[in-house]
Amino acid sequence: MRPNTLIACAALCVAATLQAQSFATHPCNDSSDDHSAITRFFGGADQACEVRSTTFPLVSGHLNVKALNGSIDVVGEDRQDIALEARVSAHAGSTSEAASILHEITIDTGGTVEAHGPKTSGNRNWSVSYKLHVPHRLAADLHTLNGSLALAALNGYLRGETTNGSVRFDNLAGDVHLITTNGSIQAKLDGPSWQGAGLATTTTNGAVSVSVPSHYSAHLVASTTNGGTSLNLPVADQSGVHRRSIDTNLGSGGATVSFETTNGGISIR
Repeated sequence: MRPNTLIACAALCVAATLQAQSFATHPCNDSSDDHSAITRFFGGADQACEVRSTTFPLVSGHLNVKALNGSIDVVGEDRQDIALEARVSAHAGSTSEAASILHEITIDTGGTVEAHGPKTSGNRNWSVSYKLHVPHRLAADLHTLNGSLALAALNGYLRGETTNGSVRFDNLAGDVHLITTNGSIQAKLDGPSWQGAGLATTTTNGAVSVSVPSHYSAHLVASTTNGGTSLNLPVADQSGVHRRSIDTNLGSGGATVSFETTNGGISIR
């Protein structure tokens, strides 16, 4: 074997070793919030389920997560690495078949956190939901289908999207864009003002509920096509408040925070 070939093979082996991830496992707690959502989606109780936990480094300050039929929950903390807890569930015609599916599911923590498993058909299904504890400051791309998206205590370039699931967030900052189709938006703004480039949130079929501190400053934009808007804040300039749209300053103004829905009401208080 040529020296260059040996070097290339060695590099691939090192990369594979770095991406291989070991997980601690324990049985699922069926009282978790995500369990009830997945149970409703598949129409029955989990037949095989485990929680897998691990830690891994945050590479270049960026996190990518993709989920299918599961939620993504990201919480910022005073840390440098990422702690991952993944709830892995399998459903089939029998408990033994579900357990077999469960053992075929793998979770990659390389460039993107995502699960791989056997093809689904009929009553053979599987899902993975993620809870991640991450550094407060990071860039993140988060995508899920048939699951909720929850973010808290994060500051950075944040992009999140879900279909058939709600979006919830608390204490965010930076350049944030969050989208859901067929789901509500529940937001809690913190501090005296929005810190960073701004916030843009959109839902197609869902209500929007926003909690704002009484002395908050920002440029507030909100709109709905089929629904109404409600703004109940002492710091709001009411001249820009209309039945289906809001474009006004809170306090002394500032970065734009935007909320949009097509079919649903918007409540800001």
